[in-house]
Amino acid sequence: MITADNLTVRLGRRDILSRLNMHLTEGAIHGIVGINGAGKTTLLRTLYGLLRPTSGSVTRNGRPLNRREMALLETEPAFYEGMTGRDLLDLTAHYQPSSDPEPYLRLFALPADEPVDNWSTGMKRKLALSSVLMQRKEVVLLDEPFNGLDMESLYVTRQLLSRRRAEGATLVVTSHLMEPLAELCDDLFVLDGAAIAARYDRREFPRAVRELEVIFRRRYEAEFAEK
Repeated sequence: MITADNLTVRLGRRDILSRLNMHLTEGAIHGIVGINGAGKTTLLRTLYGLLRPTSGSVTRNGRPLNRREMALLETEPAFYEGMTGRDLLDLTAHYQPSSDPEPYLRLFALPADEPVDNWSTGMKRKLALSSVLMQRKEVVLLDEPFNGLDMESLYVTRQLLSRRRAEGATLVVTSHLMEPLAELCDDLFVLDGAAIAARYDRREFPRAVRELEVIFRRRYEAEFAEK
């Protein structure tokens, strides 16, 4: 069990996360949905240890999370200038000898020997995702992994993530859209107001859609009434 207990992260004078509480069961895919700026990236970077909480804690089975057992896909993956896709995946395989880059190159139809600088946003995301999944970590944190993906790549990505879950990995996936998460996740957390506003099991996803619609209607009904 991964537990965030009263987690607060303050950047400048603003609490990006405020007394956030969350329990993530092992061997499942957990979705974190929220509008842009809700704090999804801050949450994953804090879980991974790139940001230090102002207060509160994050633990796994009662002990601090260990970055060596985790992998993180950032929202905007960065690559060395002149690096090819094969360069990155071969480097990943060097540190994870049991992994093989070739299936990922084929599945995502990546132009392996072309410089990544020339690739599209979607291609870069698929390359970064391949590198993360090749690491075979117990906890996988994916920040907006579906951005820029076409329908076929989205299908491949869902299959790969489902396979990692079947192998026992715990995955945390963020998105500003609910639809990709609803087709994949075992449960869904709504991040709003710097904290977890709601949690839904898979069987409750239809209710989540209705309740989010109500929240948005209340938030914007006055503005639309003036149009």
